[in-house]
Amino acid sequence: MLESYVTPLLMSYVNKYIKNLKPSDLQLSLWGGDVVLSKLDLKLDVLEQELKLPFTFMSGHIHELRIHVPWTKLGSEPVVITINTMECILKLRDGAQDDHESGSSSTSRSVSDSSKAVAKPRRLQQAAPSDPDLPPGYVQSLIRRVVNNVNIVVNNLILKYVEDDIVLSVNITSAECYTVDDLWERAFMDITAPELVLRKLINFADCTVCLDKRNASGKIEFYQDPLLYKCSFRTRLHFTYDNINSKIPSVIKIHTMVESLKLSITDQQLPMFIRILELIIALYYGEIGAHKEDEGEEDFLLKATSGNPDEPNQGWVSWAWSFVPAIVSTEEEGEDGLYQQQETGSIPNSSQHHTPKDPIVSIGFYCTKASVTFKLTETQSESSYYSPQKVKSKEVLCLEQEGITIEVSAHDGEPFFDCQIGFVGCRALCLKSIMGVRDFEENMNRREEDAVFFSCGDSLSSKGMTYLTNSLFDYRSPENNGVRAEFILDAANHKETYTEIAGMHRFGAFYMDYLYTMEDSSGKGSQDFSGMSIEEVVPAVQETSIKRLVVGPLDIRLHSSAIHRILKMVTCAMDHEYEPYCKAQRENSGPATPEEISHLEEFIPTRLTCLTLLQVSVTVSMAEFNLLHTLMPVIMGHKVVPIVNSIHTTPHQPVRPLPSVQFQVERVNFEHSVPMYAPELVTTVSSLSQPSDNLLHHCYAHLYLKVFGFQAGLTCQDKGSFLPLIPIIPSFSTALYGKLIQMPALWSKRSSVPTTEFIFELPHFTIQATRAQTLLLQTICQSWTHSMVNGAPVTLNESLLTEVYKAPGVKYPGPSPTLEGSVQNLELKFCSRATVKCASGTVGAVKVCARTPGVCSCGVKEKLVPLIQGPSDTKELHMSRWLNEIRKPESLLAPDLLAFSIQVPQQGDDCRNSGAVLLVSVQGIAINVDPIFCTWLLYQPHRDTQHRPVGAYVDMLQPVCRREDEVSVGSTPLVKQSSNQASDYASSPVKTKTVTESRPLSIPMRVMPDTTAAESWTTSEERMKELIAHAWDAVKRLTLQLELQPCCVFLPNDSLPSPSTIICGDIPGTVRSWYHNQTSMPGTLVVCLPQITILSAGHKYMEPLQELPFVVSKPILEEGDAFPWTISLSQFSIYTLLGQQQSLSLLEPMGCTSTLAVTSHKLQSSAEGRHSFVVCLHVDLQPIHVKCSNPQVQLLYELFLSWSSTWARLQRHGILRQTSNIPDPPAGAAPSSPVRSSAGTALPDTSTCSPSADFGSPTEGDSVTAGDDGPFADTVTLEQKTSSIGGTSGKVSLWMQWMLPKVTVKLFAPDPTAKKTDVSPLIQEASSIPN
Repeated sequence: MLESYVTPLLMSYVNKYIKNLKPSDLQLSLWGGDVVLSKLDLKLDVLEQELKLPFTFMSGHIHELRIHVPWTKLGSEPVVITINTMECILKLRDGAQDDHESGSSSTSRSVSDSSKAVAKPRRLQQAAPSDPDLPPGYVQSLIRRVVNNVNIVVNNLILKYVEDDIVLSVNITSAECYTVDDLWERAFMDITAPELVLRKLINFADCTVCLDKRNASGKIEFYQDPLLYKCSFRTRLHFTYDNINSKIPSVIKIHTMVESLKLSITDQQLPMFIRILELIIALYYGEIGAHKEDEGEEDFLLKATSGNPDEPNQGWVSWAWSFVPAIVSTEEEGEDGLYQQQETGSIPNSSQHHTPKDPIVSIGFYCTKASVTFKLTETQSESSYYSPQKVKSKEVLCLEQEGITIEVSAHDGEPFFDCQIGFVGCRALCLKSIMGVRDFEENMNRREEDAVFFSCGDSLSSKGMTYLTNSLFDYRSPENNGVRAEFILDAANHKETYTEIAGMHRFGAFYMDYLYTMEDSSGKGSQDFSGMSIEEVVPAVQETSIKRLVVGPLDIRLHSSAIHRILKMVTCAMDHEYEPYCKAQRENSGPATPEEISHLEEFIPTRLTCLTLLQVSVTVSMAEFNLLHTLMPVIMGHKVVPIVNSIHTTPHQPVRPLPSVQFQVERVNFEHSVPMYAPELVTTVSSLSQPSDNLLHHCYAHLYLKVFGFQAGLTCQDKGSFLPLIPIIPSFSTALYGKLIQMPALWSKRSSVPTTEFIFELPHFTIQATRAQTLLLQTICQSWTHSMVNGAPVTLNESLLTEVYKAPGVKYPGPSPTLEGSVQNLELKFCSRATVKCASGTVGAVKVCARTPGVCSCGVKEKLVPLIQGPSDTKELHMSRWLNEIRKPESLLAPDLLAFSIQVPQQGDDCRNSGAVLLVSVQGIAINVDPIFCTWLLYQPHRDTQHRPVGAYVDMLQPVCRREDEVSVGSTPLVKQSSNQASDYASSPVKTKTVTESRPLSIPMRVMPDTTAAESWTTSEERMKELIAHAWDAVKRLTLQLELQPCCVFLPNDSLPSPSTIICGDIPGTVRSWYHNQTSMPGTLVVCLPQITILSAGHKYMEPLQELPFVVSKPILEEGDAFPWTISLSQFSIYTLLGQQQSLSLLEPMGCTSTLAVTSHKLQSSAEGRHSFVVCLHVDLQPIHVKCSNPQVQLLYELFLSWSSTWARLQRHGILRQTSNIPDPPAGAAPSSPVRSSAGTALPDTSTCSPSADFGSPTEGDSVTAGDDGPFADTVTLEQKTSSIGGTSGKVSLWMQWMLPKVTVKLFAPDPTAKKTDVSPLIQEASSIPN
């Protein structure tokens, strides 16, 4: 009786997937209770059709299949199906095969459906109530119990995937699936009321994953270490049914638990591993794989409603969804209904089929501890010549994670997809050695805290088992307590429940929530689609995709060991020749209909990504060793010859104390939104003549970046811990907004549509540092920018560290001043269109001051010396009478210091575009050139006698021969080098010492060599030609409006600290206070720079801050129409402030008006479009009145001595030395500078610098127009001086005319008869001098 029902059921499954099987032999064996089948071939086409994967099976074999049926105990013992050694090989389906199969998909599908109907057991055809052969209820219940308790055992499962040179293999020693009870123990169970629950357990033992590279012949030469070796895990399956007769469960939970997951990746496996990840992402988003024939013809609005989560193509989600019925052994029922409707385009008759309710599926993966170890491999040969080579791997880096959770919830009835990923803790640490530097070998006795360079979140010991919350492995979960679980399938309720705070409370290190929903905009919910066509079935839906990522407290320590390991991984990842996966080509569906446009106006699906970083700390330590010259050129794509280092380094000795730069951020918010179907949307909107603002807004990718509480400072690692942060950049916040047009090629003809826009806001930014701190920062930077070929460690000047990191309670000689600069209300905007690029911005205020800390024990108060103040009201400062007038305090509503707008045309086919426009307005600036700045600049740390500087070693070195990979000077002694190598290190506080006496000193070399600097000696003239050409291109059609308010410069011969009654940073107020209230005011020279205004020809004044883009009243179309420029200078004066309220003038206020004209003529003989230029400058000066007295001369002399000595000390200390890695060339090896060469080759009578010979001396009546070249042909002008510069680029001729009506010089001497220190005029001379 039972055999007649069970046997066809088992035969239908076996015969469906196995080739060349005789049903009669199988039936006889089954009746005996056991069947053994050997060497079976799988039906690959059926597997591909059932799995619907974008892969094709190359082969599939089963070595042995055993089926055991306990006929006598069928109601209490399970049927056992055992598969021994199953092997399948897959490859990615190519396009041709995909098109062929998709073209015949409907035919094969119909054949498959008919075969299923024939092979379907009679018990499953219960949907037709007229069938008289239905089995009795007892037998039906028994068969259901048999099916629910089938045990499946697979021994030695082998799966291989091959692509290019990649071979990915998965080997599972054993896997067993069986039914369990409520305690997850093996049992014979059935679905009973009231629970209506079925539980299964799958145990996987010894799972090994290998990733190897094969050669051109398909063979693997060297076997790499396995990615995963003998990992065991278990999976719990929980099915909840609505009633006892349900064929498909209402809730399916599949959760997998791994106690320990150890991954290993070698440098050769890393590119292949990244390739596999790219494949997974491409498959998920449907960019490659199986594309059905009708999908390319659908409009994207129709695709958006196809029911596949997040993507219109058949991705992994839809493939996994097709497996749901197969999991519960009712695949025939699951493939009917709406799935069949989507694949074939037909609606089944509701009188013959009943579409079951779609289940809620929950898939989870949980791992207690996981680690990823990165290894470097090297090939070793055996002693014998014919012995095979072996690959030896060495661990260099390890990433450890705790409490990993991956949860996926999906429901297809009302499309809902949610994926949550979280980590409780994560850290990365260095292992063993890297690039010959043995920094973390086992015998080094290094602390584990020193090896950790990345840490995030908490540990499981402190966090607990929160990562298992509500999983099948949580004893508190509803399923483990006999309660039905509740799912949140509403987007709004989901966001309220699973917030960032809740996610971080559960995990602590990382939390991601990816939510995709598809809602029916009509609000009708689920509908009965029977009897309707496919076009009528598709409703108007609203899709949303939101990714929220949160990273918890993050601590990153980038020291030499970490940087070299990370960059080594990057170079290994780039070492491949794989072609990127091609995206599927979509066919255009024609112009959009008005109905589709109206739907787009109502709702456009978008993808939103939100990233939040909390409490981030990044510490960059000084390089203890630097071998980046072998890594950075490879990463930047430069072809370099590898440097072979034959010297093996000794074990690394850590540098302590180790100075570091630390960056801290309280919070970072980043949002990015893009249209979900960008190609279709942009194609549709760009075809419209006048798209609405809403449609245009959704054609952009929008990004928002907000940074809160960013600060930077210096710290130091000593004895394993870091000292408190010394702030260099105090805490500030900033924001950035940008949008980028999607598919910009479609908008090239739309000049009114912006392609790129950015807005940057910085309310307040401050930087402060002592000179010792800047020297230490310079040392840290140089340790990274200059590489040591043999990795020699460096030591520091202890006095510099002592000055920076002062110990509490210790007296230090002379507190050094702190320089502090701040910028307020900085706003920048940038806009790019098809025809122009434009930018505008404002700077509210800039202040620079010097602070001298006070010493409480000595009674010295803190001093504040303002150095730069802008904006400042400098309109009245050109005369000294402002000192005796009432000065208004600086208003908070003062105009912005800087306001500018610039617009540059794009290089396009249209040559009639208007020229560039530059509008600039700068308010008044007050500058105090205080001697305290020299004190700050001239600080030098005390040199220790216990450490020898690099220069001491340089003297002992022999001349080094030139090499391609080293920057040295052949036979020139290294001590005479002027390059920024040993000499720079000698003057810096960094000291270098050798670890062993026999190892030679490493020559510092730049990590990224400047390839263009080596050619500068021979191409200086060409670069001058290019400079002239670029300058002319920039100004020939430039509309210029420049407005600079007076800049007042105060030069005191002694420091001028600001009184406490003056507002911080008010320089004129400070000078005025000293002038009236201090009897011993230091002598001060005041230079009031002129107010400058420059306007192009025909240009009318505009506000400097314009909305982008903007239009000028008279655009310049032709070259040279922007000239002449009108230049006006006014209120230029110089006066002195002496003690006892004396103010003496040196230069009375004056100004001038200038006209600048430039014309260009293209040379006929030049094939490159070179030009010759004529520059005309006419200057009308106002009368000059100069006054001078003995105290003023003394003040000028004191200032000159002070600054000349300061300049000499700066040069002596090498502070102003130019940094260049190119040594001085030997005599005759390269031409000298262009000025010297041109002077040497000029005419003999032009070798002297005669003003009349250089510029000519025509009077105003003799002046000629710019177009008349007569006078220039007859006189010796600057064009002969610049003939070598011009060359084939033409000549540059300069014509200047200065008009000076009057010069008055008054010299004053003390009056001996007067009691006061009045001065009387000594000499007065006036003349009218036109020039």
